[in-house]
Amino acid sequence: MKEVRAYRTQMIGCAIGSAVLQLAGRGIYVSNENILYELERIAAESKDLQMKAFTLDAAKILRKACKIINN
Repeated sequence: MKEVRAYRTQMIGCAIGSAVLQLAGRGIYVSNENILYELERIAAESKDLQMKAFTLDAAKILRKACKIINN
């Protein structure tokens, strides 16, 4: 079970990193909103169900973190 959680955590980290790299590569300002948009775009364009799940989980976690920080 620990291996599954560790793998999920790594993949979510990779999804966020990928979103940041894609934004930076296009010269777009890296902000929470832009990262969320990019994660959702990646999920929408992907045909791989695991990729969709990891990117949407990453967006969900990032939204929760933003709410906690802003409160």
